[in-house]
Amino acid sequence: MKPLAALISLGCVKNLVDSETMVPQLVRSGYAMTEDPAEASIIVVNTCGFLQSAVEEAVQSILEAAKFRSAGSCECLVATGCVVQRYGKKLAELLPEVDLFLGTSHYHRLGDILAERQRGNGLRVWISTPRHLLGSDSPRIRATPPHTAYLKIAEGCNHSCSFCIIPHLRGRYRSRGISDLVAEAARLADEGVKEINLIAQDTTAYGTDQGGTARLVPLLDALEKVQGIEWTRLLYAYPDGVTDDLLDWMAQSRKTVPYLDVPIQHCSAGVLERMGRRTAEDPLSLIRRIRSKVPHISLRTSLMVGFPGETEEEFRELFEFLEVAQFDHAGVFAYSPEPGTAAARYSHPLESRIKEKRKRALLQRQRRISRRRLRRWVGKVLPVLVEGYHPETELLLGARLPTQAPEQDGMVLITRGTASPGELAMARITAAHDYDLEAELADPVIRPPGSAGSGLPGRELRPGKGTRKRFDR
Repeated sequence: MKPLAALISLGCVKNLVDSETMVPQLVRSGYAMTEDPAEASIIVVNTCGFLQSAVEEAVQSILEAAKFRSAGSCECLVATGCVVQRYGKKLAELLPEVDLFLGTSHYHRLGDILAERQRGNGLRVWISTPRHLLGSDSPRIRATPPHTAYLKIAEGCNHSCSFCIIPHLRGRYRSRGISDLVAEAARLADEGVKEINLIAQDTTAYGTDQGGTARLVPLLDALEKVQGIEWTRLLYAYPDGVTDDLLDWMAQSRKTVPYLDVPIQHCSAGVLERMGRRTAEDPLSLIRRIRSKVPHISLRTSLMVGFPGETEEEFRELFEFLEVAQFDHAGVFAYSPEPGTAAARYSHPLESRIKEKRKRALLQRQRRISRRRLRRWVGKVLPVLVEGYHPETELLLGARLPTQAPEQDGMVLITRGTASPGELAMARITAAHDYDLEAELADPVIRPPGSAGSGLPGRELRPGKGTRKRFDR
């Protein structure tokens, strides 16, 4: 029997794609994969180091994995990713239980490094300036459901946000070629993928490192022609990169869904300037321009409270802005000072209790806004992508609208009708909750005509019969 390997992936979906490329390297090295670290001869922990809380989680996960060095079958423990890139040799001194440390500059060489270790190379820490760029020739074994996948279009970041350490962890921005991305998307389609989510530290900067002009629209145009892919979604769009050309494309595209994730972080000009995120257009003007071009778009954002020097007046400005902006989805984070960033040296830090109080206030307001925004779909018939059984009960199917990104924007709870995972179908929305919707599938199931990309205004469908089950989380 082959020795077993376990891989623990922490952090964002960009990290998840890196993990998906490490699994084939383990398989080529002679291992079979297991989900139980207690069975594994080798355990790989792919870490996130963006925030101090993520660093603490990574160290805890490594220590938990280290227990299997004495109480399990583990013979080799490997730590990879952002925490390793961030702390390097210091981490090796703190964690003698770990056999190998691979930064973001070396995760793609996991298989080769394991082979070198077997040949007697005793080097524990492998770190250099990150320059690697994933290609379509890099095998992936996906951890996502068969019908959905992430497509990493670029690596690194050229922004200089005062609170962020990502450029140090991931290197300078570097885009993949359009033909390379189309080749990977075609392969994903052959594997049964219907939905691809484009990811990068900044998707709107795609191509700017190859001549200064963004090439996101030409990329979307090329992906539109990939047979089998029905939905293409944009995540992580920097505000200044949301051009009229991009919005015009989204308005007429058959496959680019009406969804944008635009992390604005704050609305106060003073806070944005201290964050190093002053943009050419103020956030409210940006939102109005987006909605004027793509009226049925769903907007997600990330907001940060408690940045050094944030006054009560600046927070109140953000609190009121949230009501005016009417985001469909929002993540709210309390600022934490990260060593190595400019903001960590700023004066006037806020107390933790104030930051947490402001975070709770924004989340409570956003919860009400999200429910109100979801109510506009009640009574409409919309395309959904069926996921399978809902994670909390096998009495209901779970699905998503084109305007719901996987694992972060809620779900559509199917209370009537059946369909297979990965199937596109039309559903009548019957109720709205804080983050989820309820719906009934057409009986018999009606597939969306052509592509289901931007057709969100809804259409009439004759009601079917059936008993409705209630569900609320």
